[in-house]
Amino acid sequence: MELFNILTLTVNASEPSPASALLFSFYALATFLLIQFLGARFFTSCNERFSNFSLVSFIVIATLATASLTVAFFLKETTHKLFLGVVGGVFIWTSLGEIAEQLGWYKAHARNAVWIYLTTIAVWLVMVFFIPGIPVPILGFIGYPLVAWGTHLTRVRFIHKWGATSFASTLLLLVMAAISGGVIVAGALIGTRFSGMMAGLVFAISSWSIMEIIWERGMTNGPWKRTEK
Repeated sequence: MELFNILTLTVNASEPSPASALLFSFYALATFLLIQFLGARFFTSCNERFSNFSLVSFIVIATLATASLTVAFFLKETTHKLFLGVVGGVFIWTSLGEIAEQLGWYKAHARNAVWIYLTTIAVWLVMVFFIPGIPVPILGFIGYPLVAWGTHLTRVRFIHKWGATSFASTLLLLVMAAISGGVIVAGALIGTRFSGMMAGLVFAISSWSIMEIIWERGMTNGPWKRTEK
């Protein structure tokens, strides 16, 4: 089963190195957050100037997602297959998740969004544990959106129901902070470059959600907001 190939990549290494894992965590974290910040600024600026920019962005990024997944099947190394599958997952989440929400195609705080997410999770679990031979790129391609979508869905529903300044949202912020620190420690203890990259990516997703809560509280401006002079 392809799941065991992923676990082997994550756990096994000829020379485990916590320092190397931490370095790759930093690269993954810095790259993700830099793209998120710059992308948010760029998207906001262009969306204000061009009326159809959101739709064009959706098409372009969805095409990049398809291209990444397609190329991944032609790679030989399992690590490269999974990595490019995850990259495609980042693109597909950006298009179907973030931009689609901007276009008003769905609302994350709606009740049916939860059921759609849970159904997608169930399908992914069936693919992983009960259907042998699912290609590694597919698992990475679907796996990233599930992590990002679940984090986004939880944060949005907490804020929508209880408010950004509520005690519940504060607890959520603390839980996400604990998850962020925990995955970095786990990645370092495993000691592989792959575990470091995945830990850094999860850390970045959790950190971004923490910043979203802080921005919702009005403590500082988000990257898509213009600073008033």
